[in-house]
Amino acid sequence: MLAASVVALAGYDVLVLAGGQPATRPQDTGFEPAQHGEVLHVGGMWDVNDLVFGSGAMLQRRGARTFPFPAGEHLSRTRPRAWGTRELLTCSRELLTSVLREVVVANPARERDTTILDGAHAVGLIGDESAVLGARVRFGDGTEQDVTAQLVVDASGADACTASWLKELGVAAVPFTTRGTAGFSASRLYRTPEGQTDIPLTAVADGARSAVVVPVEDGLWAVTQTSPDREQIAGADAFTHAALALSDPTVGRLIAGAEPAGDVVVTPTSALRWHRYERIRGPRGIVVVGDALATFSPLDARGPLATEAAARALRVALGRGISHPTASRRAQQAIAEELAHLWADPQTDLMGGGRPRHVGQGLPARLSRVRAAAGRVLKLRAR
Repeated sequence: MLAASVVALAGYDVLVLAGGQPATRPQDTGFEPAQHGEVLHVGGMWDVNDLVFGSGAMLQRRGARTFPFPAGEHLSRTRPRAWGTRELLTCSRELLTSVLREVVVANPARERDTTILDGAHAVGLIGDESAVLGARVRFGDGTEQDVTAQLVVDASGADACTASWLKELGVAAVPFTTRGTAGFSASRLYRTPEGQTDIPLTAVADGARSAVVVPVEDGLWAVTQTSPDREQIAGADAFTHAALALSDPTVGRLIAGAEPAGDVVVTPTSALRWHRYERIRGPRGIVVVGDALATFSPLDARGPLATEAAARALRVALGRGISHPTASRRAQQAIAEELAHLWADPQTDLMGGGRPRHVGQGLPARLSRVRAAAGRVLKLRAR
């Protein structure tokens, strides 16, 4: 939705294929559909509203929660533009998606149309090794059709098939970087206990295990845990015991006194992976963003930050026109530059659990040198 908003604001008609992955994807995995998206937007009202104007106020009206950052001299891990907001915005994935869809489609400020096709998904790309000209689309009734486009943006998630589709067009294999190991995540909704409605987003990490409580709309907490062992977090009793067994039992104590509002849903998680599309030559006409580009832990604040940064980089790259021969490549390289800062961060940086980053001792000295240099330039111009 963020990518669709950016392209639409650049002055182009947008077609969003919102049917998910192809039906040929194996379904019998023994796991229910992933629900770790109950934890959602972290980054502040400013970030959301800047990319999809009007969505921030609508999210608040419909129950999204905002919390100030703890007091102290520190910088948040949001984009520099949002340092002044010092707030977190939390809501469920369902609320965030529904609001963004509504605003992106209905925003009267746009002169072009944005159409969302539910039940339709891409099953391949059309074009050659030099340019992607569109996508092969499978509709809900099983029919397929080639749809041409000046730009294809792949935001289809961690199971995206883009690398193999490009290979079918004659493009070289896309290199990738991996980190971490496979494991499991488990999610459950709880009703917020009386007197604890002001509990902020709370996260703890203990080696390969972690847990987070995120206040969402309708008086609920979305609680997610990760573990390399499925049995450790599967089931109602195990879910609570696992949170209490962490070195910091804060999350466990919170949910031990809360009433469950749903079952525990366990899903497998793979090692984190970053596809390096910026390193391949061509083709033009395609940009990959979101989990289709790089995956982060569902408990990691860098996932939403990476998505927001990709949308901003795409907006800047489209400033010279969507049909410019280097537009898509510039966008992919700019996204990679933003992503590199987040990917290389050695800290765990769980949502709300990252240690405050104090301004470095060398920063005041650097600023002084910049001001001195600017003063010398102004004196030269005055002469």
